[in-house]
Amino acid sequence: MHPVIRIVLLINIILALVSGTGTALSQQASASPGKPAPASTPIPLAKVPLEAQSTLASLQEIEANVSRDQSSAEASVRTLSELTNEIDARVAEDRRLLTSSPSLEVLFPLKLAWQSFGVRLSASARELTQHATSLEEQLGRLDKLTKIWQATLQSAKQPEAPLPVLQSVQSASDSVERTRQTTESARAQVLALQSRISEQETRVRTALSLIEQGENRALKSIFVRDSPPIWSLQTSLGTEWAQHSGESFSLQRKASAAFIKRLPFTFLIHALFIVLISTALHWMRRRIGKLAQEKPDLQRALPILDLPVSTAFALSILIIPSVYAQAPRLIQALMGTVTLIPTVAVLRRLLRRGSYPILNALVILYFVGILQVLVASLPVLARFIFLGQVLGAAVFLVWVLRSWRSPAETVETHGFIWRTIRATAKIGLVLLPVAFLANIFGYVNLGNLLGIIFLKSVYIAAVLYTVIRIIEGLIIIALHIRPLGSLRVISLHRPMLQRRTCRLLELLAFLFWLNVLLNFFGLRESLIASIEAALNANLAIGSFNITPGGILAFLITVWASFLISKFLRFVLEEDVYHHFHLARGIPYAISTMLHYAILLVGFFVALGALGIDLTKLTILAGAFSVGIGFGLQNVINNFVSGLILLFERPIKVGDVIDVGGNVGEVSRIGIRASVIRTADGSEIIVPNGSLISSQVTNWTLSDRKRAVEVSVNVAAGADPQRVVELLKSTAAAHPGVAKEPSSQVYVTSFSAGAITFQLRAWIDRYEDLAQLRSDLSLAVNNALARDKIAIA
Repeated sequence: MHPVIRIVLLINIILALVSGTGTALSQQASASPGKPAPASTPIPLAKVPLEAQSTLASLQEIEANVSRDQSSAEASVRTLSELTNEIDARVAEDRRLLTSSPSLEVLFPLKLAWQSFGVRLSASARELTQHATSLEEQLGRLDKLTKIWQATLQSAKQPEAPLPVLQSVQSASDSVERTRQTTESARAQVLALQSRISEQETRVRTALSLIEQGENRALKSIFVRDSPPIWSLQTSLGTEWAQHSGESFSLQRKASAAFIKRLPFTFLIHALFIVLISTALHWMRRRIGKLAQEKPDLQRALPILDLPVSTAFALSILIIPSVYAQAPRLIQALMGTVTLIPTVAVLRRLLRRGSYPILNALVILYFVGILQVLVASLPVLARFIFLGQVLGAAVFLVWVLRSWRSPAETVETHGFIWRTIRATAKIGLVLLPVAFLANIFGYVNLGNLLGIIFLKSVYIAAVLYTVIRIIEGLIIIALHIRPLGSLRVISLHRPMLQRRTCRLLELLAFLFWLNVLLNFFGLRESLIASIEAALNANLAIGSFNITPGGILAFLITVWASFLISKFLRFVLEEDVYHHFHLARGIPYAISTMLHYAILLVGFFVALGALGIDLTKLTILAGAFSVGIGFGLQNVINNFVSGLILLFERPIKVGDVIDVGGNVGEVSRIGIRASVIRTADGSEIIVPNGSLISSQVTNWTLSDRKRAVEVSVNVAAGADPQRVVELLKSTAAAHPGVAKEPSSQVYVTSFSAGAITFQLRAWIDRYEDLAQLRSDLSLAVNNALARDKIAIA
């Protein structure tokens, strides 16, 4: 064979051997992970007692964790049982209600209730998932301990192994097995609970889906005939009532009982709120009883204190929407009734007797509305009740406009309220007839929407009016008694504070009214989502992105900065500064610097709210600072000069200065210029730099004393000494002339025909200079005339 061929064959054989070896190694490497894990190493017999103690400690820790998980699981079992009972009680009635094409007003409370079920179930599911994960971890630890002690037990069954050691190993192995069984039992319980929760979550999702479909149908069928006309109804009202009313009431009663059992603290919180408020009102009544006789303003607040329990019930209306939002219809109706009666009692104290017919009508219409909600699952009966309610309300509004007259004294004091009542009546006479006719002709959803919107609006407005009057009375009391009543700022501006607070209350009441009204019909969330989408819309200007929400936040932040600055300066100037002996000008300097500091901080916060990166803004400011410095030298000079004026205080607000021949009082020291008001009423704007760099005469720098000079020419022949005494006594007799320093009279010149005298007197108030000079001149003239001294 040729030598070259031999070499080639030899190389191929070597490569094949190398490739086979690599393949075998790779197969071994790939097969190695599939091999079973090595058996657990048994514990040496000499270490068995020590390891047994360690294992016992681990088992105690595991059992404690398992016990904790079991306790939580048992609590979840109770919670799940209560939720299941309430869901079972509500599902039948709610399904029947959903098949009767309910209105938005009825659907929204249902949605809230079922959403609350979903939230509670989701929370329980998350908690059980954590417990299940913890139990799995404990079982993993027990698996390792089981393998170790089983291997040790097999190793200890040798003839030479001591019996005590063997018993210790067996005891440890048995303990591990018992703990394992307990843990597996707890895990099985948790897994079963998770399955039950999953079933209930499915029921909740189904119910929410049906409610959402009902909302969509209600919204789409507003302008569509969704029911037959009233005259073509085939169902017998008596038969329907007899057949379904008892069952409906029974289901609502069961749902209410399940709710009370699940959330008993809801009623406890409500009762506690009423007890605390009524106790505080009773204490307040005893404290201000005598004070009200001395301060007539408190008389307005006394009616709310005459019935402390009823007032507390009326105020509890503020917490009912949040506390009872998930309650069944029967409980909501009962709570509304229990709260309405005390509220009406309070209103009868706040309003005149002539307004009682309106209260009585509202109460009757409210109870009819409650009856309609309770029978909402009986559509025919609910329809007839709605027609009666709307017809009665329309008839009453006609009476209000044509026959009812409010008391004259009430119109004078609460004219806005009575004008609002008449305007509301006119609106109702437009909406209610349309709702009545729509219901008759089969447009039930449209009729319900129009009628219930109007009636609910009136109910909520009446209740909020009561609450506002109660809170207004409490504010009046708070502003008259300690600690607020002792503040100087309140004693000086009490009427203004009462007026501003009442306006704020009215604004909050309007927002609360709008929120509750939208909640009744389930429109708040969709409205909020639409507003958020509009505010978060991205507006791109080149590489700069901005949103309408950011612009709104910027404007609100800047406005709030001015508002906060104004409020703080008001409190400082009207109250705080009067408790300290500060030199003149220091309060103004503090207030001014505080104002600028708040505005500066507010501006940067507003920029952050706008979405501007402050780091980039700082870089740009540094880049443009040089150019700005050259271009705005005068502005920066005036700004720094203003700071010097505020801190060094050579000129203060209220000083009388002479700058450039203009004499006037400094009325304001601004960031760039100061304002000087002259005696003739004109205002001169002087740059701050001129006040620092130019010569300025400050007539009132150290005090407000000023010399008044009056020149008198007396004919020759008069006794000069008598003239001097006469001028001094005239000045001393004037009440506006200061006693110290005393007035002086000088002879400034004399000639053959006349002698000139100059009277110099001092006054304490610079503002009186012109008037006092005129008064002194007249007094001197009269004195000389009385002494028959001729004036040259």
